[in-house]
Amino acid sequence: MTKFISVMYHQVRRKKENFFPKLVSLKLNNFKKQINYLDKKYHIVNIDDLKDFFIKRKKFKKNLCMLTFDDGYSSHYNYVFPILKQKGLQGFFFPPSRAIENCELTDQNKAQILLASGATVYDLNEELRNLFISMKIKEKTKLDYDKLEKKFKKPYGFDNADTIFFKRMMQTILPINFKSKIFNLLIKKYVNKSQKSIAKEFYFSLTQAKLMVRGGMFFGNHCYNHLWLENQEENKQKIEILKGIKFLRKIGMKRTDWIMCYPYGSYNKTTIKILKNNDCFLGLTTINKEYNIKKDTVFEIPRIDCNNVFEY
Repeated sequence: MTKFISVMYHQVRRKKENFFPKLVSLKLNNFKKQINYLDKKYHIVNIDDLKDFFIKRKKFKKNLCMLTFDDGYSSHYNYVFPILKQKGLQGFFFPPSRAIENCELTDQNKAQILLASGATVYDLNEELRNLFISMKIKEKTKLDYDKLEKKFKKPYGFDNADTIFFKRMMQTILPINFKSKIFNLLIKKYVNKSQKSIAKEFYFSLTQAKLMVRGGMFFGNHCYNHLWLENQEENKQKIEILKGIKFLRKIGMKRTDWIMCYPYGSYNKTTIKILKNNDCFLGLTTINKEYNIKKDTVFEIPRIDCNNVFEY
């Protein structure tokens, strides 16, 4: 039986970069080593291979590997795209369309930038606690900081407990009006750089996305706002997904047979229903394991974290 893995990449950066040097990333030299390793051991798939494998159930002589790149980072255009094009490989890219079209930071990336600033995660959580009190968030929302800390302050993946707690609070738990105010205050204090200027350096542009498509790369849907879909009502999910499809058409991708990459790996039965009704044929999760044809549906494809590549 043909083995299939999908590898999940985010930031790929040079060893020394002046732009937020503390940002968590895979170093470019390590990325090159991984690509050479994967290209030798696997057949790196393109979109036609995926259709053959998942729809036609074609058998391949070599095990298969899909290369995926989330969130639309400028490093994908500057470093990843030239490497893949030179080797004749197709990468699958999933930017949140608002970040690219409007040059606006996602909440996910705002949190990452703060964690890569001069502030420690302890500083950030203390600031968050103080703002929770001064903004009377408990009284206005019934959210209890101490209870939230007890529930979410636990290590997960490659992050320690303090980091996970800050990310959860600022990416999904706090209501958007409080979250926006807190992000603005913290970024102004610890980064002192406009969010628009950060975004211009952080993401590739709409023009660059079109160039990547023309250069043979595949773009899929990562929604508009990069939200936790499972926390959204059906209509909101549908709007997010349809706006993502509109973006794909804008950069030159086809309307049918597109691929969904769930922001934060978050989805539910409603999400899958929307995908099926809108010509999606594959959904990618953040579950860190290889694909199991007997257990995993085509809308719940796991992806191996790039830090675990050499284990497969």
